[in-house]
Amino acid sequence: MMSFMAPLWLLGLGALAIPVLIHLVQRERKHTVAFPSLMFVRKIPYKSVRRRRIHHWWLLLVRAVAIALIIMAFARPFLRRPVLALEAGGGAREVVILLDRSYSMGFGDRWDKARAAARDAIGTLGQQDRASLVLFGRGADLVVRSTGEGGTLRAGVETAHLSAEVTRYPPALKLAQTILKESQAPRREVVLISDFQKAGWERTDDLRLPDGVKLTPVRIGDGATSNAAVTGVSVQRAPFAGRERATITAAIANQSDKDRDLDAALEIDGHEAQKQRVSIRAGTSSAVTFAPMTLERAQTRGTVRLPADALARDDVFHFTLSPGEPVRVWVFGSDGASRQANLYLTRALAIGTTPSFDVQTASAGALTSFDLEAARARAASHDSGALILADVALPRGAAGDRLKRFVENGGGVLVLAGGGGRFEIEESPLLPGKIGAPIDRLTSGGATLGIVDYSHPVFELFKSPRSGDFSGARFFRYHALTALADAQVLARFDDGTPALVERKIGSGRVLLWTSTFDNDWNDLPLKPVFLPFVHRVVSHLAGYRAPTAWMTVGQVLEVPSGDRRLVRPAGEQTTLPPAERSRVVELGEQGFYEIRDRTGHDAGPQVVAVNVDVSESDLAPLDLEELIAAITGTARSDRVAAQKAAERLTPQEQERRQALWRHLLLIGLALLAVDTIVSNRLSRPVAAGRVEIPAA
Repeated sequence: MMSFMAPLWLLGLGALAIPVLIHLVQRERKHTVAFPSLMFVRKIPYKSVRRRRIHHWWLLLVRAVAIALIIMAFARPFLRRPVLALEAGGGAREVVILLDRSYSMGFGDRWDKARAAARDAIGTLGQQDRASLVLFGRGADLVVRSTGEGGTLRAGVETAHLSAEVTRYPPALKLAQTILKESQAPRREVVLISDFQKAGWERTDDLRLPDGVKLTPVRIGDGATSNAAVTGVSVQRAPFAGRERATITAAIANQSDKDRDLDAALEIDGHEAQKQRVSIRAGTSSAVTFAPMTLERAQTRGTVRLPADALARDDVFHFTLSPGEPVRVWVFGSDGASRQANLYLTRALAIGTTPSFDVQTASAGALTSFDLEAARARAASHDSGALILADVALPRGAAGDRLKRFVENGGGVLVLAGGGGRFEIEESPLLPGKIGAPIDRLTSGGATLGIVDYSHPVFELFKSPRSGDFSGARFFRYHALTALADAQVLARFDDGTPALVERKIGSGRVLLWTSTFDNDWNDLPLKPVFLPFVHRVVSHLAGYRAPTAWMTVGQVLEVPSGDRRLVRPAGEQTTLPPAERSRVVELGEQGFYEIRDRTGHDAGPQVVAVNVDVSESDLAPLDLEELIAAITGTARSDRVAAQKAAERLTPQEQERRQALWRHLLLIGLALLAVDTIVSNRLSRPVAAGRVEIPAA
């Protein structure tokens, strides 16, 4: 905003009207003279004509502008800056402008105000000053490095755009820290432009600006915010008439101080399928459940959408749905075993839907003729599978070689070493250790699991309190085992004997359980923990991964090997070079990504839904005093006193630094010079020999 040190001089602008009025108002006056001898002459009507006309309007405009500029120069104009002032001391400055481009800056007109604040900060730079422009969200990007060219800095601001990322202050401040440490300027400053969300700040001990650096925060937006967001989607699956039905429930947060009634719409493959009305009290969350729908095909695209508000990015939530594929499990029991030998195991695998298990049982004799190559091919095509050998010794010869190749190519095998010592007491090339004679603990009341590795995927589910207790199970018999050096012991009995051991071979793995999964050698199958434990063991062996309905901006996507093409939500296509191994792609946009096989051999594209991190939807403000004290290391009271002492430059200081009057005066004098030259040319006498006849 422009102000004037001597505004009374502006009254002189009224003098601009004087020459115009002289030219426009002066006319020939009617003056009647009585003359008796002409009383009988015919009376001629009086006609008023202008004595002067303005022939060169543009020349008059140049003169008026010149006079106006000269008068304004005497009024001493200056521009008021909204950013905090620097110290009035001399010397060049090194300024780092940090501009927040996280998606919360898209609330209302915050982004426009933030860029305007960045331009204002650039406008304060003097001839000797240098500045850097950094855009930040989850990470920090250096757009312009230490330049005195204001045009380059402004171009960086104009081309900046909002991202779908969250706010994280440490990366941007650490980058500013590095730039300022390398600067030799006597005065250094960081201008931090943001909405200052509380969720984006995490204090770190190593984040400290160099001594003498001034931090100037520019808060964009006020505390009056009203926002609704879809914070998540859950899917409940159930079998129905030989197919699968899904019930979708969306969680919606009302982050405002008023109760709201919203229409939540469910879109399937881009078309609105259902709409539900939901009432949410102020500052709370609620859930809306849509009617069940039958899953017809894989890679179905779904979106839960709210009416657009001031922050539109969190009003939509994308996901994908596919009919569940069962994990195939082949259970081989010992020859001559009763039909009830593996009852607990097969019944446990028959329960559950995430995942579901397709269990096929056979005797040990069928293992030699089992088509392991077909089983491996199913696993390679993401149709997971695993083999369970219940009291069955590993085959030798050609069948053993086929089993080894199955594991090396990614297959999983679980060996249950029970059955009264039917295992040969010798080392196998696939087993994770050498099996010894059975240990009888019946007389001592049974052994317990003393050590469990809860960091392993098999036991990770049970590491939380009240999530499952293995200590209640009693083991009356189990095999001694000497684990190999390349094997990992996942659980031990209370006497130190390994209970569950894993060995990785090639791309696959073998798990050895030194007891049984029935109630002959232990009572584990009678405990509540048995069913989830079996599910975790088999899922881990099969390489099963729960289908991911959505991912979050900032995560990485694993792209399968081969010749692939990546299609981003905005439609941009990227050709990925052929690779023998999988690659990762960082997800930076909100929407649906597609991964296509460039050879055309795939059945269809792999679709991945990506959403923004809903933690950014919380617009609760951060305490700037705490932020500045943590970054600068200055005590809060000292910093506040210094801030008040130099909060803004006085009008006199701003006018003196800007010196706009010099430019206005020079321009006004230049216009007067141009006026003089042009006027002289237009007023030259008419050339000899020419007669100028005035117009009638």
